[in-house]
Amino acid sequence: MAVSATGAVPRRPGLWGIGSGIWMWGLLALVGVGFWNTYFSRLALADAVTHLHAGLMLAWVAMLLAQPWLIRTRRIAAHRQIGQFSYGVMPGVLLTALWLSHLRIAAAPPEMFGLQAMLLYLGMAASLMLALFWGLAIRHRREPALHARYMVATALVMIDPAAARLMLAVLPEGARFNPSWGGYALTFAILAVLIAFDRTAPRGRSVFRFVAVVFALNFVLMHVVPGTSAWQSFARAWGGLGG
Repeated sequence: MAVSATGAVPRRPGLWGIGSGIWMWGLLALVGVGFWNTYFSRLALADAVTHLHAGLMLAWVAMLLAQPWLIRTRRIAAHRQIGQFSYGVMPGVLLTALWLSHLRIAAAPPEMFGLQAMLLYLGMAASLMLALFWGLAIRHRREPALHARYMVATALVMIDPAAARLMLAVLPEGARFNPSWGGYALTFAILAVLIAFDRTAPRGRSVFRFVAVVFALNFVLMHVVPGTSAWQSFARAWGGLGG
């Protein structure tokens, strides 16, 4: 996937340049549908921080869509110029995510604290994975095969939040199904396809295997960490920051 938010230009598009637009548009559609009930259908009710975070996330998705198209159309200068914005967009995404997590848990009534503690973990874990994959993409910005794959990994982080919200909207009330299972099932399915396509790649074959391990580790931890007393104490302290 010829995705380069920092200006690294792959020597040849291959699978990444040809297939990126299709599934990135699919991701954008999933984000739109998944966040329809909780954000897009109630824009007037959202606070400024939510709007800022949503705008930055959409800007990131737009960059992931635009960059491979610019490579395919040989607009290298524009590709590099747009790539420079990632140094502002991604830190903004991470900072507003942390800001929102504080606001949400600080405003939660006592009976909702357990749910908010779980959501706090999910949000922080997603932010950490975004930071990790983006940081690795920046580190390998002069190695297109690695850089592109880590940028793809940042897009994979967005699947679970969108898919989970979509399932909450369509599942019958009281259904005993963790919505994150569906989001992670889709993520792992995509990773399996990417790993299979990469099996003969001359460089970068280990990236998606590493990404799969990170997602698998977080899938386990999300069922363990939020219920611990240490996390509960952290969540209470996090909600009280600035209070």
